Amino acid sequence: MLEQYLSQEETNNKTPSSSEIPNSSNNPNRMQLNPSLKKILNEEPNSKMSGSKKMNLNYEKFLQEASKLDFDPINCNENVIGNYDNYLTATLSHISQMKNLKFNYALESPSLYENFPKEKIERIFFSNKKVLLLDLDETLIHADFKEEFLNNENIKYDAIISFVSEKESNEIDDIDIDDDTDSNIKEDKELQGNKILSSVGIFIRPDVETFLAKISKHFEVGIFTAAAPEYADAAINYLDPENKFIKFRLYRNNCINVGDLFRVKDLRILKNISLKNIILVDNNMYSFAPQLNNGILINSFYYDKDDKELDNVYRYLMDYILPADDVRKVNEQFFGFKKILDEMSLN
Repeated sequence: MLEQYLSQEETNNKTPSSSEIPNSSNNPNRMQLNPSLKKILNEEPNSKMSGSKKMNLNYEKFLQEASKLDFDPINCNENVIGNYDNYLTATLSHISQMKNLKFNYALESPSLYENFPKEKIERIFFSNKKVLLLDLDETLIHADFKEEFLNNENIKYDAIISFVSEKESNEIDDIDIDDDTDSNIKEDKELQGNKILSSVGIFIRPDVETFLAKISKHFEVGIFTAAAPEYADAAINYLDPENKFIKFRLYRNNCINVGDLFRVKDLRILKNISLKNIILVDNNMYSFAPQLNNGILINSFYYDKDDKELDNVYRYLMDYILPADDVRKVNEQFFGFKKILDEMSLN
Protein backbone atom coordinates (compact mmCIF):
# COMPACT_ATOMS: atom_id res chain seq x y z
CA MET A 1 0.00 0.00 0.00
CA LEU A 2 2.90 2.36 0.64
CA GLU A 3 3.73 2.20 -3.05
CA GLN A 4 0.39 3.91 -3.74
CA TYR A 5 1.41 6.78 -1.45
CA LEU A 6 5.01 6.98 -2.65
CA SER A 7 3.99 7.16 -6.30
CA GLN A 8 1.93 10.31 -5.75
CA GLU A 9 3.40 13.76 -6.27
CA GLU A 10 1.18 15.40 -3.65
CA THR A 11 1.32 12.87 -0.83
CA ASN A 12 0.09 15.28 1.83
CA ASN A 13 -3.22 15.66 -0.02
CA LYS A 14 -3.91 11.92 0.00
CA THR A 15 -7.04 10.96 1.93
CA PRO A 16 -8.20 7.32 1.83
CA SER A 17 -11.78 6.58 0.84
CA SER A 18 -14.35 6.72 3.58
CA SER A 19 -17.02 4.80 1.70
CA GLU A 20 -17.75 1.14 2.34
CA ILE A 21 -16.91 -0.38 5.72
CA PRO A 22 -16.38 -4.15 5.62
CA ASN A 23 -18.98 -6.19 7.45
CA SER A 24 -17.27 -7.91 10.36
CA SER A 25 -19.76 -10.76 10.05
CA ASN A 26 -17.92 -11.75 6.85
CA ASN A 27 -14.73 -12.49 8.75
CA PRO A 28 -13.63 -16.15 8.74
CA ASN A 29 -14.83 -18.25 11.65
CA ARG A 30 -12.32 -18.46 14.43
CA MET A 31 -10.59 -21.80 14.84
CA GLN A 32 -10.60 -23.88 18.00
CA LEU A 33 -7.36 -23.87 19.94
CA ASN A 34 -5.60 -26.95 21.26
CA PRO A 35 -6.10 -26.54 25.03
CA SER A 36 -2.56 -27.54 25.96
CA LEU A 37 -1.22 -24.62 23.93
CA LYS A 38 -3.63 -22.09 25.38
CA LYS A 39 -0.84 -20.14 27.08
CA ILE A 40 1.10 -19.72 23.83
CA LEU A 41 -1.61 -19.10 21.27
CA ASN A 42 -4.65 -17.87 23.14
CA GLU A 43 -5.08 -14.38 21.75
CA GLU A 44 -8.26 -13.72 23.70
CA PRO A 45 -7.16 -10.94 26.09
CA ASN A 46 -7.63 -11.56 29.77
CA SER A 47 -8.77 -8.31 31.33
CA LYS A 48 -7.62 -9.26 34.84
CA MET A 49 -4.08 -9.14 36.16
CA SER A 50 -2.58 -12.49 37.09
CA GLY A 51 -1.18 -13.40 40.50
CA SER A 52 -1.89 -11.78 43.80
CA LYS A 53 -0.90 -8.22 42.83
CA LYS A 54 -3.50 -5.68 43.72
CA MET A 55 -4.90 -3.84 40.75
CA ASN A 56 -3.97 -0.22 40.50
CA LEU A 57 -7.09 1.91 40.90
CA ASN A 58 -6.48 3.86 37.70
CA TYR A 59 -5.87 0.66 35.78
CA GLU A 60 -9.14 -0.69 37.12
CA LYS A 61 -10.89 2.42 35.81
CA PHE A 62 -9.35 1.85 32.39
CA LEU A 63 -10.60 -1.74 32.36
CA GLN A 64 -14.10 -0.62 33.26
CA GLU A 65 -14.21 1.90 30.42
CA ALA A 66 -12.67 -0.52 27.93
CA SER A 67 -15.27 -3.15 28.79
CA LYS A 68 -18.00 -0.77 27.56
CA LEU A 69 -16.71 -0.78 23.97
CA ASP A 70 -19.18 -2.53 21.69
CA PHE A 71 -17.89 -3.49 18.25
CA ASP A 72 -16.33 -6.44 16.47
CA PRO A 73 -12.72 -5.69 15.49
CA ILE A 74 -11.90 -5.98 11.80
CA ASN A 75 -9.73 -8.99 11.04
CA CYS A 76 -6.31 -8.21 9.61
CA ASN A 77 -6.96 -10.52 6.68
CA GLU A 78 -9.05 -7.64 5.33
CA ASN A 79 -5.96 -5.41 5.28
CA VAL A 80 -4.80 -6.53 1.84
CA ILE A 81 -4.06 -4.86 -1.48
CA GLY A 82 -7.32 -3.68 -3.00
CA ASN A 83 -9.10 -3.36 0.34
CA TYR A 84 -6.69 -1.09 2.22
CA ASP A 85 -8.96 1.98 2.21
CA ASN A 86 -11.93 0.01 3.49
CA TYR A 87 -9.87 -1.60 6.23
CA LEU A 88 -8.43 1.77 7.21
CA THR A 89 -11.82 3.46 7.41
CA ALA A 90 -13.39 0.59 9.36
CA THR A 91 -10.64 0.41 11.98
CA LEU A 92 -10.55 4.20 12.39
CA SER A 93 -14.31 4.18 12.96
CA HIS A 94 -13.67 1.86 15.91
CA ILE A 95 -10.69 3.84 17.16
CA SER A 96 -12.89 6.96 17.17
CA GLN A 97 -15.03 5.22 19.80
CA MET A 98 -11.94 4.88 21.99
CA LYS A 99 -11.13 8.59 22.18
CA ASN A 100 -12.06 8.84 25.87
CA LEU A 101 -10.02 5.82 26.96
CA LYS A 102 -7.17 6.83 29.23
CA PHE A 103 -4.35 4.60 28.03
CA ASN A 104 -2.01 6.31 30.48
CA TYR A 105 -4.03 4.58 33.21
CA ALA A 106 -3.40 1.22 31.54
CA LEU A 107 0.33 1.96 31.49
CA GLU A 108 0.25 1.81 35.30
CA SER A 109 -0.28 -1.94 35.19
CA PRO A 110 2.87 -3.61 36.63
CA SER A 111 2.36 -6.63 34.37
CA LEU A 112 3.32 -4.52 31.34
CA TYR A 113 6.86 -4.24 32.64
CA GLU A 114 7.51 -7.84 33.63
CA ASN A 115 10.71 -9.04 31.92
CA PHE A 116 11.00 -5.64 30.28
CA PRO A 117 14.39 -5.07 28.54
CA LYS A 118 15.11 -2.00 30.67
CA GLU A 119 18.87 -1.89 30.20
CA LYS A 120 18.65 -2.23 26.44
CA ILE A 121 16.08 0.57 26.23
CA GLU A 122 18.23 2.80 28.44
CA ARG A 123 21.22 2.28 26.13
CA ILE A 124 19.09 3.28 23.15
CA PHE A 125 18.18 6.50 24.95
CA PHE A 126 21.79 7.64 24.67
CA SER A 127 22.12 6.80 20.97
CA ASN A 128 21.40 9.28 18.21
CA LYS A 129 19.22 6.91 16.23
CA LYS A 130 15.46 6.85 15.92
CA VAL A 131 13.64 3.74 17.16
CA LEU A 132 11.97 1.46 14.62
CA LEU A 133 9.53 -1.09 16.07
CA LEU A 134 8.43 -3.95 13.83
CA ASP A 135 5.43 -6.19 14.33
CA LEU A 136 6.04 -9.89 13.68
CA ASP A 137 3.02 -11.87 12.45
CA GLU A 138 1.68 -10.85 9.05
CA THR A 139 4.26 -8.03 9.00
CA LEU A 140 7.57 -9.92 8.76
CA ILE A 141 6.30 -13.50 8.59
CA HIS A 142 3.15 -15.58 8.40
CA ALA A 143 2.94 -18.72 10.52
CA ASP A 144 0.63 -21.40 9.13
CA PHE A 145 -1.01 -22.39 12.40
CA LYS A 146 -4.09 -23.61 10.54
CA GLU A 147 -1.88 -25.90 8.44
CA GLU A 148 -3.63 -24.66 5.31
CA PHE A 149 -0.50 -25.26 3.23
CA LEU A 150 0.87 -28.34 4.97
CA ASN A 151 0.15 -30.68 2.05
CA ASN A 152 0.17 -28.10 -0.73
CA GLU A 153 2.65 -29.18 -3.42
CA ASN A 154 2.69 -25.72 -5.01
CA ILE A 155 3.35 -23.65 -1.89
CA LYS A 156 6.18 -24.64 0.42
CA TYR A 157 7.17 -23.25 3.80
CA ASP A 158 10.30 -21.14 3.99
CA ALA A 159 11.10 -22.75 7.32
CA ILE A 160 9.66 -24.80 10.17
CA ILE A 161 10.34 -23.42 13.63
CA SER A 162 10.05 -25.25 16.92
CA PHE A 163 9.65 -24.01 20.47
CA VAL A 164 9.02 -25.33 23.96
CA SER A 165 5.99 -24.22 25.93
CA GLU A 166 4.28 -25.14 29.17
CA LYS A 167 1.25 -27.38 29.02
CA GLU A 168 -1.82 -25.85 30.60
CA SER A 169 -3.24 -27.71 33.58
CA ASN A 170 -6.77 -26.40 32.95
CA GLU A 171 -8.01 -27.59 29.59
CA ILE A 172 -10.69 -25.36 28.07
CA ASP A 173 -12.41 -25.96 24.74
CA ASP A 174 -13.60 -23.48 22.10
CA ILE A 175 -11.11 -20.72 22.85
CA ASP A 176 -11.26 -17.68 20.57
CA ILE A 177 -8.05 -16.22 19.20
CA ASP A 178 -7.24 -13.20 17.06
CA ASP A 179 -5.06 -12.28 14.13
CA ASP A 180 -1.52 -12.38 15.49
CA THR A 181 -1.37 -16.13 15.97
CA ASP A 182 -4.15 -17.97 14.24
CA SER A 183 -5.04 -21.49 15.53
CA ASN A 184 -3.71 -24.92 16.09
CA ILE A 185 -0.01 -25.57 16.34
CA LYS A 186 0.76 -29.24 16.11
CA GLU A 187 2.17 -30.74 19.27
CA ASP A 188 5.19 -32.77 18.20
CA LYS A 189 6.38 -34.19 21.48
CA GLU A 190 5.53 -34.05 25.15
CA LEU A 191 8.70 -33.46 27.16
CA GLN A 192 9.41 -34.02 30.83
CA GLY A 193 7.03 -32.45 33.30
CA ASN A 194 4.49 -30.15 31.67
CA LYS A 195 6.69 -29.06 28.74
CA ILE A 196 5.53 -29.38 25.13
CA LEU A 197 7.66 -29.17 21.98
CA SER A 198 5.67 -27.63 19.13
CA SER A 199 6.39 -26.80 15.51
CA VAL A 200 4.86 -24.56 12.86
CA GLY A 201 5.65 -23.79 9.24
CA ILE A 202 6.34 -20.15 8.38
CA PHE A 203 6.43 -17.98 5.28
CA ILE A 204 8.93 -15.12 5.35
CA ARG A 205 8.07 -11.81 3.72
CA PRO A 206 10.34 -11.22 0.71
CA ASP A 207 13.57 -9.31 1.43
CA VAL A 208 13.22 -9.43 5.25
CA GLU A 209 16.91 -10.19 5.79
CA THR A 210 18.03 -7.46 3.40
CA PHE A 211 15.57 -5.01 4.94
CA LEU A 212 16.80 -5.69 8.49
CA ALA A 213 20.45 -5.47 7.49
CA LYS A 214 20.01 -2.13 5.73
CA ILE A 215 17.60 -0.42 8.10
CA SER A 216 19.49 -1.40 11.27
CA LYS A 217 22.37 0.81 10.12
CA HIS A 218 20.16 3.86 10.55
CA PHE A 219 17.58 2.91 13.24
CA GLU A 220 17.52 1.12 16.57
CA VAL A 221 15.36 -1.85 15.56
CA GLY A 222 13.10 -3.73 17.96
CA ILE A 223 10.28 -6.26 17.64
CA PHE A 224 6.93 -5.46 19.27
CA THR A 225 4.59 -8.42 18.92
CA ALA A 226 1.30 -9.48 20.52
CA ALA A 227 2.52 -13.08 20.46
CA ALA A 228 3.90 -14.98 23.45
CA PRO A 229 7.69 -15.04 23.95
CA GLU A 230 8.21 -18.77 23.36
CA TYR A 231 6.87 -18.70 19.82
CA ALA A 232 8.02 -15.16 19.02
CA ASP A 233 11.62 -15.83 20.07
CA ALA A 234 11.78 -18.91 17.86
CA ALA A 235 10.65 -16.86 14.85
CA ILE A 236 12.90 -13.87 15.63
CA ASN A 237 15.91 -16.12 16.21
CA TYR A 238 15.37 -17.60 12.77
CA LEU A 239 15.19 -14.16 11.15
CA ASP A 240 18.20 -12.80 13.04
CA PRO A 241 20.19 -15.78 14.35
CA GLU A 242 23.23 -13.73 15.34
CA ASN A 243 21.25 -10.89 16.95
CA LYS A 244 22.92 -8.40 14.65
CA PHE A 245 19.91 -6.37 13.62
CA ILE A 246 17.18 -6.60 16.27
CA LYS A 247 18.28 -4.90 19.50
CA PHE A 248 15.32 -5.67 21.81
CA ARG A 249 12.00 -7.52 21.93
CA LEU A 250 8.59 -6.72 23.40
CA TYR A 251 5.87 -9.34 23.65
CA ARG A 252 2.22 -9.96 24.50
CA ASN A 253 2.62 -9.04 28.16
CA ASN A 254 3.92 -5.61 27.09
CA CYS A 255 0.65 -4.94 25.22
CA ILE A 256 -2.52 -3.43 26.68
CA ASN A 257 -5.68 -5.53 26.52
CA VAL A 258 -8.61 -3.42 25.39
CA GLY A 259 -12.04 -4.61 26.40
CA ASP A 260 -11.41 -8.26 25.45
CA LEU A 261 -11.26 -7.04 21.84
CA PHE A 262 -7.61 -6.63 20.84
CA ARG A 263 -4.17 -5.65 22.11
CA VAL A 264 -2.63 -2.21 21.84
CA LYS A 265 1.09 -1.38 21.72
CA ASP A 266 1.33 1.89 23.61
CA LEU A 267 4.70 3.33 22.64
CA ARG A 268 4.98 5.26 25.89
CA ILE A 269 6.14 2.01 27.44
CA LEU A 270 9.55 3.04 26.04
CA LYS A 271 10.06 5.53 28.82
CA ASN A 272 12.55 8.38 28.29
CA ILE A 273 12.44 7.94 24.50
CA SER A 274 10.53 10.77 22.85
CA LEU A 275 7.55 9.81 20.72
CA LYS A 276 8.88 12.12 18.03
CA ASN A 277 11.62 9.53 17.45
CA ILE A 278 9.60 6.27 17.44
CA ILE A 279 7.96 4.49 14.49
CA LEU A 280 5.87 1.29 14.62
CA VAL A 281 5.33 -0.76 11.44
CA ASP A 282 2.29 -3.00 11.89
CA ASN A 283 -0.42 -4.62 9.77
CA ASN A 284 -2.94 -4.15 12.58
CA MET A 285 -4.09 -0.55 12.98
CA TYR A 286 -5.58 -1.18 16.41
CA SER A 287 -2.00 -1.79 17.59
CA PHE A 288 -1.06 1.89 17.39
CA ALA A 289 -4.45 3.38 18.27
CA PRO A 290 -3.09 5.58 21.11
CA GLN A 291 -0.40 7.06 18.83
CA LEU A 292 -1.77 7.05 15.29
CA ASN A 293 0.89 9.38 13.97
CA ASN A 294 3.65 7.01 15.07
CA GLY A 295 2.32 4.13 12.99
CA ILE A 296 2.97 2.87 9.48
CA LEU A 297 0.15 0.58 8.37
CA ILE A 298 1.55 -2.18 6.19
CA ASN A 299 -0.57 -4.66 4.21
CA SER A 300 -0.92 -8.09 5.81
CA PHE A 301 1.46 -10.73 4.47
CA TYR A 302 0.57 -14.39 4.08
CA TYR A 303 2.67 -16.13 1.42
CA ASP A 304 2.92 -13.87 -1.66
CA LYS A 305 6.43 -14.23 -3.07
CA ASP A 306 5.93 -11.09 -5.18
CA ASP A 307 5.22 -8.90 -2.15
CA LYS A 308 7.16 -5.58 -2.28
CA GLU A 309 5.95 -3.86 0.88
CA LEU A 310 9.27 -3.94 2.72
CA ASP A 311 10.93 -2.20 -0.21
CA ASN A 312 8.30 0.53 0.02
CA VAL A 313 8.69 0.80 3.79
CA TYR A 314 12.45 1.11 3.44
CA ARG A 315 12.12 3.93 0.90
CA TYR A 316 9.67 5.78 3.12
CA LEU A 317 11.79 5.38 6.24
CA MET A 318 14.94 6.57 4.54
CA ASP A 319 13.46 9.42 2.49
CA TYR A 320 10.92 10.81 4.96
CA ILE A 321 11.33 9.46 8.50
CA LEU A 322 15.11 9.40 8.93
CA PRO A 323 15.63 13.14 8.26
CA ALA A 324 12.48 14.21 10.17
CA ASP A 325 12.70 16.29 13.34
CA ASP A 326 9.39 14.78 14.42
CA VAL A 327 8.21 11.54 12.79
CA ARG A 328 4.62 12.26 13.86
CA LYS A 329 4.37 15.40 11.74
CA VAL A 330 5.76 13.65 8.67
CA ASN A 331 3.49 10.64 9.14
CA GLU A 332 0.40 12.84 9.44
CA GLN A 333 1.31 14.80 6.33
CA PHE A 334 1.88 11.57 4.44
CA PHE A 335 -1.00 9.37 5.62
CA GLY A 336 -3.45 11.74 7.33
CA PHE A 337 -4.70 9.20 9.88
CA LYS A 338 -5.45 11.87 12.50
CA LYS A 339 -7.22 14.05 9.94
CA ILE A 340 -9.54 11.21 8.96
CA LEU A 341 -10.22 10.41 12.63
CA ASP A 342 -11.05 14.07 13.38
CA GLU A 343 -13.45 14.19 10.43
CA MET A 344 -15.20 11.07 11.74
CA SER A 345 -15.57 12.65 15.19
CA LEU A 346 -17.34 15.65 13.64
CA ASN A 347 -19.90 13.48 11.85
